[in-house]
Amino acid sequence: MEKSHAKMIPIAVFDISSGSVAGTHVLAPKMQTKEPHISMLASARVFSEPKEDIDIERFVSETLSNLDSVIGTLQKADNHKPKSVFVLLASPWFLSQTRTIVYNKTSSFTCTQKLIDSLIEKEIKFVMEHDMERFGSMGKEGVIIEKQISKITLNGYNTDNPFGKKTQSLELSLVVTISPKKIVEEIKAHINKGYRNLDINFITSPYATFVVTRDFLGSQSELMIIDAGEETTDIACVKNELFLYQQSFPIGFYELYRKISTSNHDTLSETRALVETFRLGKLSASMTSNLQKILEDFGDSWSKSLEEHLSNANSIKTPSSIYVTSTSPFSSFFSKYVEQSAFLAHYSGVSDIKIINIDSSLFSKHISSIDLEILDDSLVIGALFASRLL
Repeated sequence: MEKSHAKMIPIAVFDISSGSVAGTHVLAPKMQTKEPHISMLASARVFSEPKEDIDIERFVSETLSNLDSVIGTLQKADNHKPKSVFVLLASPWFLSQTRTIVYNKTSSFTCTQKLIDSLIEKEIKFVMEHDMERFGSMGKEGVIIEKQISKITLNGYNTDNPFGKKTQSLELSLVVTISPKKIVEEIKAHINKGYRNLDINFITSPYATFVVTRDFLGSQSELMIIDAGEETTDIACVKNELFLYQQSFPIGFYELYRKISTSNHDTLSETRALVETFRLGKLSASMTSNLQKILEDFGDSWSKSLEEHLSNANSIKTPSSIYVTSTSPFSSFFSKYVEQSAFLAHYSGVSDIKIINIDSSLFSKHISSIDLEILDDSLVIGALFASRLL
């Protein structure tokens, strides 16, 4: 056993969603291999209780408390000391913007790396100074999580190689993802309290999902990712391996819990049990009928919000491949809502949309675990993404 782990490195991966925190200790290969394989040693997820009102201070406090709890559970279950940490963030812990930068001169100039870098730096500075109020009480200072140029045009023509070329007009589209500095520093502090001064890397869940589906599933370079969390749903449109659009809306599967709880006068723990019993097909006929109606009403509401956001996506057409992810058992529910959406079929202009429900079984040949039946899908995505960076 020790021999097989000789070329493996221990890492920790955390998934910080809109209503839960999950974490795992992983052994991942130090070097890139053609068929990488990771060993998941211990995993845990802690959910916050759904609340009728969202109080941001309580929301942050509960999330950090859940992070502490997950770290404690992992350390009790596994004695490996991680060499580095990777943190996946879902909304509302980040915001993503697509910015258009235009640079014109009356005479020709040469497009250089230095010029493009300076334009990007200036635009990011503007975003940091003027757009951070969207985070509200989470702070007005931000840190860049991801930035990517999605398009460059010279004199109105797209180009993949602009450097050294003469032009009078330069336009580029920049996708930038920002998180509140206050929150990032708090997360770092709680992780360092548990693990002591490790290298901590932050990534957004949609970006990690794209990289993993591309590298491990051979996904197309043009696709959509829909990540339905507890309180929010993230959407990302990718074309030619570039993020053209990323947005979120405040409806997740906790809203379904609230609708069921209100209808049946159940506690939240009873509601969770009811959903699982329904999924297994073990409810009575009358209860099944009642829950099916609630699921359909929730699906209509969620689908409508999805359609509204896509309608405002600057005329970006829905790709023919859509990857759907959520916490089990909800992935299958959301995949069904997407499959039944007449709007998506019409909006994409494709008669046959391919919908892929992301779960751990898709990556079984790259993963080993003590119990493959209870693998956390988001942690698998995070661990496989981290293995690419190592």
